[in-house]
Amino acid sequence: MYKLLSLFFISAVVLGCAPRSDKNKTLSPPADTKWVTIGIKLPAGIEALPLNVLYRSDICQRAQYNSAGEKEYIPGFNPNTVGLKQQGNSDIYQAQIALNGGGSCQWQLSEVWMSIIYKKTLNTYSDFKPIPSDRLILIFKDHNYRPPELIKNLIKNGTIKMDYYPLVVDDEFINEKNIFLFNLFDRDQYVLVNNERNILFSPIYNKRNITKVDMPREREKDNVIYYSDGTIEKSSSWTPNYNKLKSLN
Repeated sequence: MYKLLSLFFISAVVLGCAPRSDKNKTLSPPADTKWVTIGIKLPAGIEALPLNVLYRSDICQRAQYNSAGEKEYIPGFNPNTVGLKQQGNSDIYQAQIALNGGGSCQWQLSEVWMSIIYKKTLNTYSDFKPIPSDRLILIFKDHNYRPPELIKNLIKNGTIKMDYYPLVVDDEFINEKNIFLFNLFDRDQYVLVNNERNILFSPIYNKRNITKVDMPREREKDNVIYYSDGTIEKSSSWTPNYNKLKSLN
């Protein structure tokens, strides 16, 4: 009996030293929480995907092992999907998100991921698959866990504006036909949120400035890029020249 009690006591002490697990994902924003309104102004021909919302908690943590095989704890994370709602008959779609998610873990808003996608129609490139754009990842400054060198200040007067161009790619090597929304960065962007409580993403869709790319079955051959002004370019890259696209607007 003494040995059993001793083992129970040792186990209790060890468990007591470990942080609380992040398995409790329940959100319960307190009555006094502040909210942020995230919106996307959708031009014709573009759809918005649901927001991916990430909460973090210093109270409820997650165990992981470092390169030396040692156990360490990081802030717990709680991903959620939030749909955007059309505002009346306008072209603006919004969602309100609590900064303090509450719950027993006191979840705090850390990131919001936004993405748009080409709106497929029956008559235009119906055999091509639309691919979601690179993500805009809003980073809330008080709960930022990203390297600072990755984060940009892209919010101007509460608005993020970026140019997008339809890019139609026929890849014969893997037998895929896709439509991308190409922009300057051509990768996910981390966007710092300071004290903004209303953030509007306003993509500028240059829908008539269509670029087509043929990627041959033989990889040793160059890709062929067709610009909207009739220019044809051969390149080892499948992405067009952004400055060239801008000049054609």
